Amino acid sequence: MSHLKDYVKLIRPYGILFIGFTPVFGALCNGQFDIFRLCILLLIGLLGHIFVFVQNDYYDVEVDRRSKYVDQRPLTSGVLSQTNARILYLGCFFISLLLACVFFFSVWSLTVLFLSFILMTLYNRYSKKLPLMEYVLGAAVFLYGIFGALTISDEVSGFAVIISGVAFLQWVFSVGVSANLKDVEFDTQLGIKTTPVLFGVHAIGIQLKKPVSFVMYTYGILLLHLSIALLPFVFGYSSFLLNGYPIPLGGYLLLALILFITTQGILSAPLNRRDQMLRYEGIHEGLALLLLPVVLFSYLTEHFDIILPSLLLIVMILWPLLCLRILYGKRLIPLE
Repeated sequence: MSHLKDYVKLIRPYGILFIGFTPVFGALCNGQFDIFRLCILLLIGLLGHIFVFVQNDYYDVEVDRRSKYVDQRPLTSGVLSQTNARILYLGCFFISLLLACVFFFSVWSLTVLFLSFILMTLYNRYSKKLPLMEYVLGAAVFLYGIFGALTISDEVSGFAVIISGVAFLQWVFSVGVSANLKDVEFDTQLGIKTTPVLFGVHAIGIQLKKPVSFVMYTYGILLLHLSIALLPFVFGYSSFLLNGYPIPLGGYLLLALILFITTQGILSAPLNRRDQMLRYEGIHEGLALLLLPVVLFSYLTEHFDIILPSLLLIVMILWPLLCLRILYGKRLIPLE
């Protein structure tokens, strides 16, 4: 129990709902409305989050020890052992497969879930060695959504594919742009070729020099992400009206506007204001998480009444803030 807070920091609970709800949304968009089964899928999603983040720290421990920003993480500081971390992420892997076998057994769903874990492992193993690995992680999360859909039927709806695609692009942006951008100076020194480095982003004094091609790439990914998130409205899977008012559409447009603003903040923050960049990244990721429940609000209200979708939005807003406050105090800045 003395290391409980260190284990909590290791699993990064403030971001656990991103992957956690991915199989849930995939299942919902393929016609699953049984609360118990959706809760089991949520548990599998939460275990997937723990797997990928603990394994990431496990593989990156030697590199992270050379960084002044993350050398106090539980594994890099030596507070927690690598052996215990390996037991933790492998435990999450086996429990996920067990739950899937017991509650959702099918050859296709198990195959896709297993492939998702393989892609997560490939990302964690090679993200410091190869560029564009965020696409591998994004594909793993995409398959998590497809796994959720396959627990209902071997036929996956276009709706579920779209929602899984939104999750894919969220991870491509949050890892390939946000996470990698803040570490460009350190990665360049170590010869690590992340996507920003591949585009020629480099440090000059306290500023990051960003080629026009990288800025265009960043906004291109954001635009594609927002466009895919809009498709449920376009194809009529979910209405942009709620009780005759365009509340879901208004929520989407507001989120899209703020996501553009935070993207500009991420791109413009100087190196000596790393905390500022992290705040923009945190806001961006938090709002991106809200895109799906906002777009699906009418769809979910149709099947669950308005209370459950409203509670979902409240939880997705308050959970990250509460976790960050408990772990890091008023600064709300994690060791990233």
